[in-house]
Amino acid sequence: MATVGNGQVLPGTAPQSMSPTSRPRKRKRPKVPSDQRQRATVACSSCRRLKEKCDGHVPCERCLKYGRHCESASSEARSHTTPQSKDAEPSSDERTRHLEYIARHFLGDIPLSDERLRRLVANLQAEQTASATRKRAEDDNAPALDGEHFTVMSVDSNTAHYSGEFSHWNFSQRLKQQVDKRLREASLDVRMSAPVEYWRANHLKSRNSSMRNILQSLPPNDVAVFLARMYFQYAQTNTFFVEEAWLLQRLEALYLPGIVLSADDSTWICSTLMVLAVGSQFAHMHDAQTASVDGSSFESAADAVGISFYQMAAELIPDMIAEASVNSVQAFLLLAHYTLPLDTYGLAYTYLGLALKMAIQNGMHRKYTGNDLDVGTVEFRNRLWWTTYRLEKRIGILHGRPTSISSSEVDAEYPSDHSVSLAAEASSNRILENASTKLTDWLGDIAFVIHMIGRSPNRLRRAYLERLLQVRQQYLGWWREVNHSGSVTGPTRSVAHLILCHHLNMVFLGRPFMFNDKRSSSKSALTGKQAPGDNFTSQLEGLAKDAVESAEQIVTVCQALERSVGLARASYVEFSSCRAAVLVLLAACLNESSKELRDALARGMGCIKAMSTANLSTRSEASILAAIEAAISRLDNRRNSDKTSDTDETLSTFKTWAARFQPASVEHIDLNLDASASFLPSEADDNFDTFDWNMLEGGSIDFGDLALHHFDEAFSIATGPQENNFLSAQRLGR
Repeated sequence: MATVGNGQVLPGTAPQSMSPTSRPRKRKRPKVPSDQRQRATVACSSCRRLKEKCDGHVPCERCLKYGRHCESASSEARSHTTPQSKDAEPSSDERTRHLEYIARHFLGDIPLSDERLRRLVANLQAEQTASATRKRAEDDNAPALDGEHFTVMSVDSNTAHYSGEFSHWNFSQRLKQQVDKRLREASLDVRMSAPVEYWRANHLKSRNSSMRNILQSLPPNDVAVFLARMYFQYAQTNTFFVEEAWLLQRLEALYLPGIVLSADDSTWICSTLMVLAVGSQFAHMHDAQTASVDGSSFESAADAVGISFYQMAAELIPDMIAEASVNSVQAFLLLAHYTLPLDTYGLAYTYLGLALKMAIQNGMHRKYTGNDLDVGTVEFRNRLWWTTYRLEKRIGILHGRPTSISSSEVDAEYPSDHSVSLAAEASSNRILENASTKLTDWLGDIAFVIHMIGRSPNRLRRAYLERLLQVRQQYLGWWREVNHSGSVTGPTRSVAHLILCHHLNMVFLGRPFMFNDKRSSSKSALTGKQAPGDNFTSQLEGLAKDAVESAEQIVTVCQALERSVGLARASYVEFSSCRAAVLVLLAACLNESSKELRDALARGMGCIKAMSTANLSTRSEASILAAIEAAISRLDNRRNSDKTSDTDETLSTFKTWAARFQPASVEHIDLNLDASASFLPSEADDNFDTFDWNMLEGGSIDFGDLALHHFDEAFSIATGPQENNFLSAQRLGR
């Protein structure tokens, strides 16, 4: 730098050096603590490219807002330094052609000019921005509904008032609480008047004239006690209706001299009468063991007695509906129990619906959290609820009725043996009750997926079919974990009924696939190669095979019961299971008849005929099965005769052809067959003398642990919160 004497810098020259004191000082930015920084230390790749503020998260807030791909700069740098092969990424022109093809595939044949694409991208970004803004606004301004709770108010030990979360009554109580709160805040000494309590329409009950008729029509005391014993010995299996000690006390009270009854006693009188009516249905079980009474005359007399009890109890139905108590639920359950073998999908289904509605009215489907009811009463409510839920749901599914209550609305506790002192037999009953409930829940899961397969479009049908296969694996895995022998001692009718319900579930699962066309199999047979869907098709065919095998097991169980304690003609579980098994065996014989299938079908029809004498309903069902069996037998005979005629014609042709090679010196040999000769093996003796409780062992499928499968609505509590306690404390099984 050139200077003059006075130190001035000459124009046009540049400074060459500057003293430290004369150099302008650079302004320093204050250091911001890391917890107060608004900009990330290292922004993501998108924010770095657009020079925007980044919060450092992956994905960051701005990338979420504008729908951009968010990647940290460090990972992007690592990806750039990673060596790539030549063919790792296609050329730009090829990638453009591929993207244009994809765009036309999803958007249609539209022009893909730069302006058109620019508008499409702008619209998509605007939609994403609006959606993100709306979502944040919804999250910030979402109303809190924590104050909405259901209410179970105990009117007395037998009656409760249930009100759901968003009901009129609950809102009125919340409004009352808000008014009380405002009055206290305003320091006003004002009290609202006490409301008039009105819980049931008791003034609509009938007069007491029918009660006197009931007392006059009661059987002798020893007969009533005998029928009650028959009920608890044979009728109440795996399902709770009434306590034996409670019923015997009520029977004793009915025979007290000078007893006066009123309409308030209608519920327990109806329950007592229906226990006697159901006991008359099962009285033949005792007669089968003693064999001391003529069968036909005894059955007709027992039927007349049962109808008489039912008619007396039916007169009390209006009073029971008006009372709508827990005892009303019990009475309608017993009415359904009596009518199950008589009119399952009519009267029994209606009575179960009434029991379900009254149970909901008393809040029995919810977990009780109050302090007004003792432990025994809560346990009684829970056992009655699960009986109602199980019977109504199972009969509704098997007879094609819609669901009456969603499983998501139920959180009542399972019956337990921890709260009361139970004998070994009572504990086994509770275990079997819970297992029956879980079997019903699994049936509901299966029915839901099958329902969706029938209603879904073709593009979703395969997904639901795969879901059904997964549910099958999960269900069989659960069934294998159950172990009866650890909790229930000895073969009993209760255990047999549990096995029948399990096999009926398998029949219901595979029955819809018994008449499916096997198109893919025929195609693969023609081409000589395995089609891509052959494995899936074989899995679906395996469902039909499972149904046939379970049908054979049902027949085996029924025969075992017949040889041991006898088949109960009035048992809905035994007759309905055997009927479903025979229907599946008939369908299997129609598709491909074999000696094993015909033998199982004959044994099943024998059990059906033994139980069909109970009433007109069972006789009608048995006649339908017999007609179908006769028609299929004619088809089998026609097929066999066609095969025989073809064989005879071929044999005649062979003899004519072989005669040309016969030497003249050899005498003619008569090749006529002895028609009376039988080359068929003799029927094997049935060695099934005792019930084979290990018949469910084995299997060719390895079921691993799968995720929970229950859907929000129909998929229920088969693996609910009490599943672990149930399986660990009380192991059930085959």
